[in-house]
Amino acid sequence: MQARKGAIFSKPENPVYVIREKQAFYAMGLLSIVILCFIVGAAGCIEDKEPVYQEGELNLTIIPEKIHVAEGEIFDIELVLKNTGSKPVNVWKLMEQISYDITFVDSNGSYVPYICGVLERLPLTNGALVELQPGESLKINQDTGCWALPPGKYTLFAEYHTSDGEDITKPYWIGQISSNNICIFVEPENKSSLSEPGSSTGNGSVEEFGASDTPMTIGVSYLVEYLSPDKLAKNSDLIFIGSVKEILPARWNTPDGEQPENVLEDLDSNEVIYRDVVISVNEYLKNSLSSNEVVVRVLGGTVGNLSMGAEDEPSFEPGEDVLLYLVDDTHPATKDLGPEHFVVCGCFQGKFSLSEDGKAVSKGETVELEEMLKLINTSN
Repeated sequence: MQARKGAIFSKPENPVYVIREKQAFYAMGLLSIVILCFIVGAAGCIEDKEPVYQEGELNLTIIPEKIHVAEGEIFDIELVLKNTGSKPVNVWKLMEQISYDITFVDSNGSYVPYICGVLERLPLTNGALVELQPGESLKINQDTGCWALPPGKYTLFAEYHTSDGEDITKPYWIGQISSNNICIFVEPENKSSLSEPGSSTGNGSVEEFGASDTPMTIGVSYLVEYLSPDKLAKNSDLIFIGSVKEILPARWNTPDGEQPENVLEDLDSNEVIYRDVVISVNEYLKNSLSSNEVVVRVLGGTVGNLSMGAEDEPSFEPGEDVLLYLVDDTHPATKDLGPEHFVVCGCFQGKFSLSEDGKAVSKGETVELEEMLKLINTSN
C-alpha cells in the first residue's frame, strides 16, 4: 500500500498516561503553592509574634493601717504598685500568692508562717494584665488574718513577682521587686492601751504613740546591671583617686530638707532621703574638674525618726581612701538639687576602698590597684 505524499506518521499517544501525567503536574504545583503559603504564613507569624518580656520601671510600696497593734488584732495592709518609668507597661493584677506576697519576719529573723494555705491556679491569660501609664498605680488592701503574730517586733515587707510560662500572648513586665520595710510592734493584750494615741501612762500624763514617735525604716530596692571592669571604666564620666573629707547630714529632697507631709501614706520614688559625701581628689584618672573636691550623692540616711535604706548604694567612712567611678546624676528626685554633684557608676560596683598594701576592695571583690589603673588607661 502506497503512502500518501506529505503524510506524517507518529506513535499514537496513550490518553490515560497523558491525563495522569497532567494530574500529577497539577498536584505538584498545588503542593508547591501550599508549601510556599505555609512558609510565608509561618514567616509572617514569626515576625508578628510579640516578645514576652517588656521593660519598665516599677515601685512597690507597703502601707500598714497601724504599726502598734494588740495581740490578736487584725489590721489592713495596702500595697501600691506604681509605674515610675516614662513608658506604658503591662503588669499582672495584684493577686495574693500569684503576683505578690506579704511577709512578716520576727526579731530572730524567722519568717512568720502563712496559715491560710496555698492557692492552686491555672496559667494566666491576657485577662490578668493591666496596662499602667507613666505615674499610674495599682492598689489593693489585704488584712492580716492569715498571720498569727505573738507579742514582739516584726519587719513587714512585700514582694511583687511575675514570670514567663503563662498563657499570655501580650508583652508584659517580668521580674521581682521588693517593697519598703516597716516595723510592726505587737503588744500583749493587757498592754494594748499603750499603743493607742492619748492613752494614760499611769502617772497622770498623756503620751502620744504615733508613727512619727517610733523609728521606722523604708527600704529602697532596684535592679542593678552587672558591669565588668572594662564596661565600668568606659561608662564612667569621671574616675579619680581621693579620700573622704566629709559626710554631710542626710536630708529629704524637699526645699527645706525636711520630711514631706503624709510621706508614709503617699510615698513614691520621687520622695527620697540622700546624703552628700565630699571627696578630696588626689589624682584624676579619667576626665578632670577644675576643683580638687568632688561631691558624691548617695541615696539613704536618717532624718528624725525615719530612715531610708538603699542596700545597693555604696557606703563611705570619713578619712577613707577610695577609687571612684562616677557618672552624672540623672535621678529625677535629686539631679536638680545643688550643689554640683555626681553619683557612683553601677551603685556599689563603682566604689573601691584602697588599702595600704595596694589593694582595691569592693563588695565581695579584691583586686590589685595597679591592674585597675592599667585597665583605666587602656579604656581612655
